[in-house]
Amino acid sequence: MAQYDINLREYWRILKKRKLVVSVFAIGLGLFSFSLTILKAPNPLYTSVCSIKFEKEATVEELFASTLTNPIETQMTVIKSYPILQRVAEGLGLLPHGAVGEDGQLKEEAIPIIEGLQSQVEVSREEYTNILNIEVTDESAVSARDLATAIGLAYKDFHAEEQMQRTSDALKYIRKQLNAVREDLRLSEEAFNRFTHENQLISLDMQSEVLLKTAQDIQNNIRELEEDRRELEGVRERLGKFIEDPSGSGHDFYSTKASQQYQGVNDTLVGLLLQKESLLEDFTPQYPEIVGIGRKIVENARKMSLLLQLEINELERKKIDFSNGLEDIEKKTSVLMDKKLEYDRLKRRVDSFNSRTAFLEAKEQEASIRKAEKPEEVTIVRQALLPTQPINPPKTVATGVMGIVIGLIVGIIVGFIVETFDTSLGAIEDVEETLGTQVLGIIPQADSKDVRESLEERYPERIEETIENQLVYLVSHFVPKSMMAESFRALRTNIQFKETEKKIKSIAVASTSPEEGKTLVTANLAITMAQAGMKVLLVGSDLRKPVVDGLFGVERSPGLTDVLMENHPWRDTVKTVTDIIMGHMGADEVMMTPGLDNLHIITSGPIPPNPAELIDSEHFTDFLEEAKEDYDRIIFDSPPILSTADAAILAAKVDGVLLVYRVGAVSRGLLRRSKAQLDRVHCDLMGVVLNGMKADVSPDFQDYKYYSYNYAYGEKEKTKKRLGRVGNAFRNWAKDGLERAAQMVASRDKTERPPEKQTRMSNRGYLVFVLLLVVVLTVGILWQSGIIEPFKSSVLETPVVRNQTEPTSKRESGKGAIESKPDVITPEMKTVVRDDVPVRDDSPQAQIKSPIMKSRSLKDQVTGVETHVIRENTLRPPIPTEQEEASSRAKADVHAEQPKFESITPLTESIMDENQAVGHETSMPPEGIPSFPYSIL
Repeated sequence: MAQYDINLREYWRILKKRKLVVSVFAIGLGLFSFSLTILKAPNPLYTSVCSIKFEKEATVEELFASTLTNPIETQMTVIKSYPILQRVAEGLGLLPHGAVGEDGQLKEEAIPIIEGLQSQVEVSREEYTNILNIEVTDESAVSARDLATAIGLAYKDFHAEEQMQRTSDALKYIRKQLNAVREDLRLSEEAFNRFTHENQLISLDMQSEVLLKTAQDIQNNIRELEEDRRELEGVRERLGKFIEDPSGSGHDFYSTKASQQYQGVNDTLVGLLLQKESLLEDFTPQYPEIVGIGRKIVENARKMSLLLQLEINELERKKIDFSNGLEDIEKKTSVLMDKKLEYDRLKRRVDSFNSRTAFLEAKEQEASIRKAEKPEEVTIVRQALLPTQPINPPKTVATGVMGIVIGLIVGIIVGFIVETFDTSLGAIEDVEETLGTQVLGIIPQADSKDVRESLEERYPERIEETIENQLVYLVSHFVPKSMMAESFRALRTNIQFKETEKKIKSIAVASTSPEEGKTLVTANLAITMAQAGMKVLLVGSDLRKPVVDGLFGVERSPGLTDVLMENHPWRDTVKTVTDIIMGHMGADEVMMTPGLDNLHIITSGPIPPNPAELIDSEHFTDFLEEAKEDYDRIIFDSPPILSTADAAILAAKVDGVLLVYRVGAVSRGLLRRSKAQLDRVHCDLMGVVLNGMKADVSPDFQDYKYYSYNYAYGEKEKTKKRLGRVGNAFRNWAKDGLERAAQMVASRDKTERPPEKQTRMSNRGYLVFVLLLVVVLTVGILWQSGIIEPFKSSVLETPVVRNQTEPTSKRESGKGAIESKPDVITPEMKTVVRDDVPVRDDSPQAQIKSPIMKSRSLKDQVTGVETHVIRENTLRPPIPTEQEEASSRAKADVHAEQPKFESITPLTESIMDENQAVGHETSMPPEGIPSFPYSIL
């Protein structure tokens, strides 16, 4: 089996499936948040802003050191300080009499007033500017404006007075500091001059340079002496080795660092060595002359070594003398550097006092000028204005949107939780993975409105409810262009492709539990196969709750039970298109879509007490083998698998089994049990047919639905027209509502009234209008989404109930008698057939035409011949055997002698009556699972 991964399409499918939960939470929380915001709207507050410009002037403190404080931040705090607000309160008359003491300090009873003003004032700075905004908030717009203006003026006056006092104090301080600095400068200059004359430091830099150069020369000489000594010691070491072994040759004892005497001895040694080498070419080393030359060579080498030692000693002595001289120079340099440091310190002190004196003199002049000019650092650049709109309007829209967003999140979480605890199978891949088999067909969830519109197009006049139900269930015949009919044709095609693997002639259509739509699938599959030209036999093998006879409007007896009880030959029980015409449907309905003449039906017959034993009998096997020889397809309407044992027995006898599963009807555990029960009888499970599939159930079906609706069937145009009408009406209504709301807002803005005396009447009207708009939008969204359909027809959801008061009768046969329940039709369910069909009926209304036939004109008939001609020439049984002709004649005689039923057999019977009659129980679907409108037991 293919493995499927969870992807975004799967998440979207779950959200669409649980759209009701998500919508309820989103709309509920949105309305709650919106209403709560309106009901708890605060009292309106107004803000007035007075802007001032602050130009900072330099202070005396800033002349000597930088500070970490920000003057703008300081002034922002000063504006909200007690002195400023005290002046404001006094100016506006907010302080009671005697609130300020004789010393100018506030009394305790005045402090709460000042603190209240502080809570109303906020000071902020405009970015990258020196402009301060004084914001005052009050419930009265006029009070906010007056208070902001008063604070700006009070701060301006306070800062001007403070600035003037600060300038006077600064001037006094500068003059005092200037006198002190001048005295220090005089003393520093005297000390500097005295030190210079005492130490004669006029050419201090030149002396330092001479000493430094001398020290460098001595260091260079010491370095050269050390190099010479190392070179001479190396030569002396080679001489020592030569003296020990003079037999060698090729020695070089020359040195440029040695004395002239050493060079002369070295030349003599070289001559002796050359002479010795010359003699050795002719004589042996023991030759007397060679021995004498060797003694001379050794003597010269020893002499050279002695000379080198003397020179090395002389170099050591010179080095010691140079080192002593270097120490004396270093001492002189140290003393000179100490004097230089003291000289620099005194000079730097004099320069410092000179610069401070010049600086203070300049600041004294600036302060004098500023005091004479009286500059203003604070300027009001924007007066406080009267506010017109409150700063705290209720955030209804934002809160409502936030509530909707939170509701969406909560709804999505709850939707996924509900989906997690849902044990039913909702997607195609889930069914395939659970059962280990493939899905052969997908029967979509039908829209009752679309089916009803299709029927109304075919039958303009209103038809009876029972007839309309029958037309709806046989959708492949009456509405062949619908999406459901196309899905049954797709199922037929898939079954034909399955036949390439194995020859399949008999098919049982079963389901796990009742009300999953197996009979719907059985009937429409048989019709589509008959429309394809196959000879199809539809067998109602559900002997406990038969419905096939009521679906096609034919008599139930004789049927399969009579065949298995050997009361009738099976060919005598076959119902053909003639029986269908003689039943509820007329010739026009039968001829509406070609192919119904290829469909033969064997109904269930009387309800037996032992259906399982009858199906497991040899008679059923013989019947099945004979039927395979006459028909291309034999389709059995099987009972539910888990309710009875009949389905498993039948599955073991047929060539293939189709398992119908209505999406969401049963849990995956029950579905596995039904699959296991089929596996135990070793039947061939062809595949699964998904019934009641919605677009929000499986992501695969979304594409299938889109394709089906646009596949040349006219559904797209009808949907566009319907949605266009609804959309135009909704847009017109919304446009009118918005225009009226705009007019209301405009008229409210034009009305002049004091801002502090607004009422709640307009807010209430606005709340009612917005709530009404939200409710209408919600209903429209739910309607368009298909969650609610107030005008939905209940045609497809109204079951046709058989009259429960059915008298029993006995039919005698050649081998015994069994009890059966003949169909009893109530007067309310009475219909008639065409007037040209010979039918016995005690009612005087027997000859009235069917409402379907009355609604059709003669030119709309399929052929222009009489009904009996159609029945004789066109709708002949497709198997013209002698036995079948005899059976048809016998059935015609029976119809002539017995009273004719006046309506179709209802689709469902009373479950309780049948259970009591046959003594068995059927499992019902779990509670709370919605029933698929087309589901037939």
